[in-house]
Amino acid sequence: MRPSLNEIRKRTIVMVLAVIAALTALVVRVGYWQIVRGDELTKKAKAQQQGSSIITASRGNIYDRNGKVLAESASVNTLICNPEDVKADGDATVIASKLAPVLNMDTDKIVSLVTKNARYQVIKKRLTTEEADAVKKLLDPNVDKVVAKAMSGVYFEDDSKRYYPFNVAPHILGFTGYDNNGIQGIELTFDDALMGRNGSIETNQNANGTTLSQKQAEYLNNASKGDDVVLTIDETIQHFLEKHLEEAVKENKLKEGAAGIVMNPKTGEVLAMSTKPDFDLNSPYDLDQFRKYSLDFGYKTEVEDDEEEEGETPKPTSDPNELTDEEVATVRNKMWRNKAVSDTYEPGSTFKIITAAAALEEHAVNLDSAFYCPGFKVVADRKIGCANKNGHGAQTFVEGVRNSCNPVFMELGLRLGNEKFMEYFTAFGLTEKTDVELIGEASSIYYHNKMSEVDIATSSFGQGFQITPIQLITAVSAVINGGERMKPQIVKEIRNSNGVIKTYEPEVVSRVISEETSKTMREILESVVALPTSTGKNAYVKGCRIGGKTGTSEKGNREEGKRIASFIGFAPANDPQVVCLIMLDEPQVDNKYGGTIAAPLAGEVIEDVLNYLGIEKQYTESEMPDVKVEVPDVRGVGENDARTAVADKNLYVKVVGDGETVVDQLPKPGVMLNENSTVILYTEKQEKTDMVSVPNLDGMSVNDAKYTLELRGLNFEIVGAGHSEMGGAYAVNQSIAAGESVQPATVIGVEFRQVTSD
Repeated sequence: MRPSLNEIRKRTIVMVLAVIAALTALVVRVGYWQIVRGDELTKKAKAQQQGSSIITASRGNIYDRNGKVLAESASVNTLICNPEDVKADGDATVIASKLAPVLNMDTDKIVSLVTKNARYQVIKKRLTTEEADAVKKLLDPNVDKVVAKAMSGVYFEDDSKRYYPFNVAPHILGFTGYDNNGIQGIELTFDDALMGRNGSIETNQNANGTTLSQKQAEYLNNASKGDDVVLTIDETIQHFLEKHLEEAVKENKLKEGAAGIVMNPKTGEVLAMSTKPDFDLNSPYDLDQFRKYSLDFGYKTEVEDDEEEEGETPKPTSDPNELTDEEVATVRNKMWRNKAVSDTYEPGSTFKIITAAAALEEHAVNLDSAFYCPGFKVVADRKIGCANKNGHGAQTFVEGVRNSCNPVFMELGLRLGNEKFMEYFTAFGLTEKTDVELIGEASSIYYHNKMSEVDIATSSFGQGFQITPIQLITAVSAVINGGERMKPQIVKEIRNSNGVIKTYEPEVVSRVISEETSKTMREILESVVALPTSTGKNAYVKGCRIGGKTGTSEKGNREEGKRIASFIGFAPANDPQVVCLIMLDEPQVDNKYGGTIAAPLAGEVIEDVLNYLGIEKQYTESEMPDVKVEVPDVRGVGENDARTAVADKNLYVKVVGDGETVVDQLPKPGVMLNENSTVILYTEKQEKTDMVSVPNLDGMSVNDAKYTLELRGLNFEIVGAGHSEMGGAYAVNQSIAAGESVQPATVIGVEFRQVTSD
């Protein structure tokens, strides 16, 4: 029976609806794949069809203020592989056996890398030139076709490695990690600017993930080099500071190292900053450089009772050559720590600069105010001593500063009172971080509640609170620069190939004291160094007009005898261009006073910096500048004429031989000598010059050292800072070690100190 027209219509409607439903479902499904999962599927398809390798962006350079490159990136090769290519055309066993000796890697490790279930695998990053050349030979079919075929799937990829040409300022610059990311210092602080943007090369692949034989690049996304950072640091001044601090670590056996900062007090620009011992920027994980000068690697020590009494060096509880992972981590953290910004300490008598400036500004004292020091001062229920146990007796305010007299400063603190003392403590920036452009700056430790009289008394001479070196040098700069507190800065600008992106200008935070008070403080602090009876006398350098203040503070448990010796100085005193802070942490020598071991170091650094900057010396009427003369060439000249030529240079003459003509001379022509030094003229040929043994001058006075050298036929020269020619000076160093053999008339430089306290 044939279906009726209504049935046909119903069936047609059902079929149409079914088709519409199917089409709707298909459209929805296609829409889902295209819209909802479109990006995901596109990426998967692209991943199947194309392989991608990274072009590592070159980090921006870091420059010193004069354009010297302190950090730069160089192109290197990274060895990669496509395990799918290795499976299809290569031989994992051969690859591993050939690469292992070349790359100094384990064979099994290489096998695991080249057989992974992946299409991209790094075998080794940043090959050396020798490693890259060796691998290129393995990949070259002209060298060995069989090996080259077996190496299929192994490729080179461009990479970037960080280099530090001068290897200075490690705690400022920091270093980069495995992926070229900043780890410490400026490299970390300005990582976003320095990093740049990586590029990529995408190559065709078949469905199995193996690279097509053409290996043509379908897409090239160029890498963008990072921005350059220009620092306020001067590489030459940084070198001066590091050299002197390194010597100080050795000479004073500093258990916890040293820190130093050189700054322009007018702008707040940091010209140099160093912590010693430090590390090799090009091998930042290597402990050798740090351990070479470190007395304490950071792990526990044991000391026998009899050894402690005899002052012997503690013995480590573990083998220093076989440190545990925990000990290695401890040492590295200590090695990378920037003491200048990350360590707080009691500044001791260097803080008296702040107390004196505040007292003058508040008219709590004048230059002629009278004080009396019996060797102590009773405050509330406590008897607080002076460094001079016998007392300074009657003295004026200025004399109290020169003598670094604790009772004088306790009285100043008490005159200021709690509110004013904390007002100036805050105004000088000692309650907040300086925000210098380095990560890891520590916060100061100070009184948050009302200070008692004893608190004020001890704080007035720099004890009972802790600040960082960068805070102290910033505060002292405000005292001497005319009264303005500057924000310390270590970055001048950020720039790229198109020019300067950002400039960091000197920033005045606030005015703290008047220009008049600042001028008075400069004059007082200059006398602390210039006068041979003052505590800062060992920082004195003829013509440099150095002002400053010594400091020796206690550390930790007062009974343990741990000390920090320091000195902060500036020059020229009438127009300060540089200020220098030196901090020596836990010296293991008999004299731990900052005036004895830190002051001369600061004086030498300041002299080097002033000479480098071309700042002319200013000699007073009482100062006689050292006059050096060049030794003339009198070889081949008659004896009488030779004597005259040498004498005309204000040099003494000693003749050896009975001849009539000079055949040789010592020192040789062109050597610079101080006037009144001796030149030896030989009138007969010497088959062998008799060498002279250098005497031990340690502890001798200037006259005794000079006389002892002259007896040996050697020339004498005073070197280093300090009032060497005044009574009480004693030799502490000599340029050529005792016992060494030298030619007659050799110049022996001798460094002198005077005993002082803070």
